[in-house]
Amino acid sequence: MKLIIAALLFARMTGLVAAVETSAPTITIHPTKDDTMLLNPGKGWVQYGDSSNPQYTRDYIGLIYYRPNWSRVEPKEHEYNWKALDTNLDKYNEKSIYGRKKVAFGVINIDGGMGYEYSIPKWVFDAGAEPLAIPESTSPTKQMIINKRWDDPVFLQKFNQLVKALGERYDGNPNIAFIEIRSYGNWGEGHIGGLGSQVQLASPEVLKEDYFMPYFKAFPHTRLMIPWGNPAYDKVYDWAVSQGAGMRRDGILSEWSKDGSECLRAYGHAPAVFEYCDSYETTKKKGYWSTNLLMKYIQAGKPSYMQWDSKIFEENREFCLQLGNKIGYHFILQQATIPTKISPDAAFSIEWQWFNDGVAPLYEPCHVAIALLDEKDQVVQKQWLTDSHPKNWKPDESCTETVSATFSSVPSGIYKLAVGLFLDRGDAAPAYRLGIQGRTTQGWYVLNDRVKCKL
Repeated sequence: MKLIIAALLFARMTGLVAAVETSAPTITIHPTKDDTMLLNPGKGWVQYGDSSNPQYTRDYIGLIYYRPNWSRVEPKEHEYNWKALDTNLDKYNEKSIYGRKKVAFGVINIDGGMGYEYSIPKWVFDAGAEPLAIPESTSPTKQMIINKRWDDPVFLQKFNQLVKALGERYDGNPNIAFIEIRSYGNWGEGHIGGLGSQVQLASPEVLKEDYFMPYFKAFPHTRLMIPWGNPAYDKVYDWAVSQGAGMRRDGILSEWSKDGSECLRAYGHAPAVFEYCDSYETTKKKGYWSTNLLMKYIQAGKPSYMQWDSKIFEENREFCLQLGNKIGYHFILQQATIPTKISPDAAFSIEWQWFNDGVAPLYEPCHVAIALLDEKDQVVQKQWLTDSHPKNWKPDESCTETVSATFSSVPSGIYKLAVGLFLDRGDAAPAYRLGIQGRTTQGWYVLNDRVKCKL
C-alpha cells in the first residue's frame, strides 16, 4: 500500500496524471491532456515548394510539396532533369530549417497561367502528337500548346514513357509520402476549366486506362493521390481508391467547391488532401473565408493533409494550431489501468482507453510498445504489444483495449513504465506524439514512475 500511495503522490506532483484511482495491485491513471500542436507521420500542414515562408513555419509543417511540369522534368526526350524533383528530396534533411520532412510531388501536363507556351514538351508535338493552341495571357507568345485529343496515341506513348521512368527512379523511396497523378486536365486537377470550348472531356475509360493505370503499374510501392475534378469520373475515382489511392480536393473555399466531401470515398482507406482555390486575400475578398466554414470543410471531407498559408496562420494562429491537430488523426490516452509491480517472466495486463480527436483514422504503419525505463529514461527492456491496434482508433470515438506483456530477466528494482508508438519496429525511438503530457526526450510516454520489479 505504501508503494501505491507513493506512486499516486509522485504522479500528481509531476503532472503526469490529472486523477488516479487505485485498486491494488494496479492503479488507474488519467493522463493530463496536452493541446500543443503535434507533428506526426502521415498528416499535417503542407508547405508548397521552397517559398519564402517565415522560419517559424518549421515548427508546424508536416510535408513539403511541389509540382513541376512535364517540360521541366523532360526537356528533351529521354533526357530527364531529375534535379527538378531531387532538389527537394535532398534538401529537407536534418540540416534544413524544416528538419527532416517527407515530400510529395506531381508532374503536371497542362500548367495554365504559369507563363509557359509548352508545359507539355515541344518535342512531343514534333514527334507527331496533334497540337492545339489556346489563349494564354502569361505566355510570351500569348498562347499555350496542348494536346488536342486526350487519346492521342503519340501523346500517350510519350506520356507513359515518362511515367515508367518516374516509377523506375522514385517508386518505394522512403522519403516520399505520396505522388499525385496530375496528368489530366488543367493544372492536373482532373477538369478542363479554363482551357476553352475546343477542349472536350476525356471518357472515363480513357482516364482510367491511359492516365491512371500507367501510374499504378509504375508505383506499386508508393502511395498515389487522385485529384477530384468532375463527377463524370466518380466511378473511376472509386476504382482508384479500391487500388489504394488517396483523394485530393483542389479549390476549396470557392465558387467551384462544395464542401470537400468528394474525398470521403477514400475515408478509411487512404488519406485525403485539401488545397485552397485562391490566396488568402482573394478568398476574403470573395467572401469565402471564415474559420467556421473551413472547419465545416474539414469535418465534411476529413483530410489528413492541408495546404499551409502563413498569412492565414498569422491572422488565425490559435485556430490553425487547433486545426493542425484536427486534420488527420490525433491520439489521446484517456486512461489506463496499469500494474504497480511486476514479476519477471510473468504476464501482466493493461487496460487502456484511447481517443482519436482528429477527423480521420491512421493510415500509416504503427507498432505499439511498452518499456521499462531507468531513472535516466533509458530503455531497460521493450515489449511489442501485438494486441494493440491504433488503426482501429476511429475519429471521435473512445477505444478500449486490454493488452498483455511479459518482461523477462529484468533485475529487481524500481522502474518507469512507458508506452511508445513506432512507425517501424526497427526505429530507435517512438515516432508518434500523443496529446498528453509525460513525454521523455526519446519519445516515450511515462505511465507510472514507480513500478516495482521483483523476482
